[in-house]
Amino acid sequence: MKNSGSRYFAHPVVPAIRNEEKLRCAAESLATSVFLLYGDLLDLKRLVEYLHECGKSVFVHLDLVKGLGKDESAVEYLKAEVMADGIITTKGNLVDVAKKIGLVPIQRIFLLDSQSLLTGIAQIKTHRPDYIEVLPGLIPDLIEQISKETSIPVITGGLIKTVAHVMEALKKGAVAVSTSEESLWNLRLS
Repeated sequence: MKNSGSRYFAHPVVPAIRNEEKLRCAAESLATSVFLLYGDLLDLKRLVEYLHECGKSVFVHLDLVKGLGKDESAVEYLKAEVMADGIITTKGNLVDVAKKIGLVPIQRIFLLDSQSLLTGIAQIKTHRPDYIEVLPGLIPDLIEQISKETSIPVITGGLIKTVAHVMEALKKGAVAVSTSEESLWNLRLS
């Protein structure tokens, strides 16, 4: 299982943190990066600083932070004020903004049917994020297709609950697997 996810995904299991209770566990995990899927304008900088102090790269899910707009100013705020390493978004135009200002963009796509697969691939080819996050994570056969058609590293997440899920996704070519399943955060893969 080759990991071409660079320093961000040297440990390919990425905690997807949804609340304060999981923050410390994620900070103390083997993970090299975390996906921050909660917060608001008042505590976001504190959360990112804490995770940085623990040696984690932090990707903020732009669409899930309370009080943060879904526009160019929000992306600039995450870079200048919050010091996030990157963003996660479903919006291609925000991927473009992130790239322009030096944030690592992860574009999230949801695979609901054949049309969403085609639409997602077309968006990825247009905006060229650094990484793609594909949800749900239980469709590893599509990881190969998306990776081949876009030449962009794929992260998968959503519904990942077991070691077998993680191993299958990595075997199919994912560079990382994001999960809120705390029991997987310290999974030793070598």
